Amino acid sequence: MISTSTALTVAKYLFGTSVAVTSLAAGGLWFFQRHLIYPAYVPEGSRKNVPRPIEIGMPYEDITLTTRDQVKIKAYLIPARRNPIPTDQLRHLTQKQREELGEREMEKWLEEIGDEKAIEYAKSRPTVVFFHANAGNMGHRVPLARKFNVDHECNVFMLSYRGYGLSEGRPSEHGIRIDIQTAMEYIRSHPILGETKIVLYGQSLGGASCLYAGSRFRDLVSGIILENTFLSLTSLIPLVLPQLPRFLLPILLTEHWDAHHTMPLIPSTTPILMIAGKNDELVKPPQMVALRHLREANGGQVKWKELDGGHNDTCLQPAYWGIIGDWLNEEIINNPLEALKRQKQAEEEEKSESSASAGSDDYQKVTREEALEAKKEL
Repeated sequence: MISTSTALTVAKYLFGTSVAVTSLAAGGLWFFQRHLIYPAYVPEGSRKNVPRPIEIGMPYEDITLTTRDQVKIKAYLIPARRNPIPTDQLRHLTQKQREELGEREMEKWLEEIGDEKAIEYAKSRPTVVFFHANAGNMGHRVPLARKFNVDHECNVFMLSYRGYGLSEGRPSEHGIRIDIQTAMEYIRSHPILGETKIVLYGQSLGGASCLYAGSRFRDLVSGIILENTFLSLTSLIPLVLPQLPRFLLPILLTEHWDAHHTMPLIPSTTPILMIAGKNDELVKPPQMVALRHLREANGGQVKWKELDGGHNDTCLQPAYWGIIGDWLNEEIINNPLEALKRQKQAEEEEKSESSASAGSDDYQKVTREEALEAKKEL
């Protein structure tokens, strides 16, 4: 069991530590870069201890998904409820009292599942798909999920990438992309989530995951929220490690997460909210500015907000959740054009599928890096 304050502190572990990134220059880039880029072992115990939503008063479903390469990944589904437990009610409870409250809430939720009004309410609310950063696991972001679920009345779906938390496998860009595809297909086919407006939310590496999901599932995604996300690892690493010769990157770097390949594929009508920490010491502010310019260069919608936070604490700034709440109401919940946009996108998708083979779509093309990666994993 964790307290809200402890969980919020742990949730600040996002892209990893500067010490880990700096060690990329030590000569082991080719062999050890994934271990350093994806520090699933940070903080200590992250591969074994995964906080649960019920520990802070949110009933949930524990989900295991099997990817197309037979890796089992773990996920949480937290439904929007008409009468959730207010945060104020949790603050002064002991651990035992929270456990008892959690048990009662789970029992209530099991009863609500058969209530048509409860189901219709969940369908009427947006679903936030939470892609976490490259340290910790999904459980460390449960306090942030609570803000979406309780304060903004959203369904929340969150997963631990392969090699994180209790998920199987080892993380890589190629593998995490498969995890993202698996999660999004599950959401599309879900009897409740599949009928909701889907909003992608990600911090740092999670933002890169959002851009990939948004480029691949263009007809499904209604909006994207990015916080302190980099343009690409190729452009980020020289800023963090200026001593590393640039000519070595194309030779040694196998992980790219390049927004130049994903951002242009996201429909210009898809609203994107970008929140940048002006004091970000790891993903320097010019990285987010470059993302903004890339979006605007393609004529895409973008709302830009800067806060005083650094890389790890932008989400703790006082104005943060107000910005997100206003954007959700204006661009997702009360946007009269949203339904028409989704209908038009679905029609275009259907027309495209009937007039061309599946392999002709931009995001269906297999890159050279993905082909080599798949070959190595065979």
